[in-house]
Amino acid sequence: MTKPKPKSLTLNLNLIPGGVFPGAWRAGEKDGQHYSSLDHYIEVAKIAEKGLLDAVFLADTPVWRYRGEYRPFRGLDPTVALGAVAQHTSRIGLVATASSSYNSAYNLARRISTLDHVSKGRAAWNVVATTGDDVAQNFGQAKMLDHAARYRRAHEFVEAVIQLWDSWADDAFVADKTTGVFVNEKRIREIDYVGEYVNVVGPLNLPRSPQGHPVIVQAGSSEDGVGLASRFADAVYTVQHDLASALAFRTKVRDRAKAWGRDPETVKVLPGLVTLVGSTEAEARRRERELQELHTEHYAINALALQLGVPVEALVLDKELPWDLIPEDGHSGSKQGHFAALVATARSERLTVREILARQGGGLTHVAAIGAPEQIADLIESWYRAGAVDGFNVMPAALPEVAIAFVEHVLPVLQKRGLFRTEYPGTTLRDTYGLERPADGFSENYGIKRVRRAEASFS
Repeated sequence: MTKPKPKSLTLNLNLIPGGVFPGAWRAGEKDGQHYSSLDHYIEVAKIAEKGLLDAVFLADTPVWRYRGEYRPFRGLDPTVALGAVAQHTSRIGLVATASSSYNSAYNLARRISTLDHVSKGRAAWNVVATTGDDVAQNFGQAKMLDHAARYRRAHEFVEAVIQLWDSWADDAFVADKTTGVFVNEKRIREIDYVGEYVNVVGPLNLPRSPQGHPVIVQAGSSEDGVGLASRFADAVYTVQHDLASALAFRTKVRDRAKAWGRDPETVKVLPGLVTLVGSTEAEARRRERELQELHTEHYAINALALQLGVPVEALVLDKELPWDLIPEDGHSGSKQGHFAALVATARSERLTVREILARQGGGLTHVAAIGAPEQIADLIESWYRAGAVDGFNVMPAALPEVAIAFVEHVLPVLQKRGLFRTEYPGTTLRDTYGLERPADGFSENYGIKRVRRAEASFS
């Protein structure tokens, strides 16, 4: 039976160490090392669960870059860290980022399924087609795959992972003390997946997880990213800096999902939303300025250069971006969707590098909600009612303080307006998202069987 769709917008919280403003950790009361620790993630996840948020999201890039010189770094493996967070929470979803470019399908399928078992059905996998030659070199490769190849591999990778999750029937795990049968092997199958980049026989070595398939999330706004998201994702994280672009993006994702034969209502589009809550807008803006003052110029200009894929010496504070050096296709530097939004804003407003840095404390490319609780609720409601979003990936300016303020002051406004839940609808993330648990694909007497992959267009 299909579950009723939730009568609530979707709000996930981004576990950015210390908060999205890079210098926010300097304002916190705790020791600076706390902001890259497991204790920090547990603390913020418990705050988010108290507010009945859908999930917490932990990003990851398996490389050391100089962005970590002046702000807390993300060093913990998301699947391991969120497995620990699961022991301190009971309802909130746990979104772990893992690369389709630098994992094996079998190992990753097992890790995410394990997280779903450990959390009793609250796991999600954020699929990323990782960019950067520096990452490739950590995995024994001289250069990364080109953009198109990364996404061809991503399609195969996700397809294989899903087949591995379905390699056990729901009733294969028997553990019957009377008969002495622990596992019914007739209800387990090899998948024998053969692709251009991914080859795996299977089956997985653990039973089907509580959600059947852990929730799949995809982060990115490029054409190839939309192709991947519309085919597989239950939720799409994206960068949208205004209502019109967000509406167009959600329409595109839903149209593409329908073309894949999916129900577009089951695909959630969740742009990033930078939040900073004050009792008044003036108070919030004052706090914004304070946090920006902790954002060192040296860090900021280096981070911007990395994001754009240009030499740091090419950025001059009181000039516009060096347009002749910026790749038109966005394949260098940061993720293509983030790159495109950043460049579009800087170009349209003819911003100098100094002006970009002044805004970039919370991420220039994301829409920002900075003000009193009612103002933030107004922005969320206007985008939601316009059909531009299904909710947001909330990115507090400083953690944990802004997460606490969001939970204590913004969410009650949304609840009063009938836009956000007052209790969790069930125990799993699929329950919270209003998603049906997928069937295992076994017929009555299926048994072990090899399943060849079907050819498909990835556009």
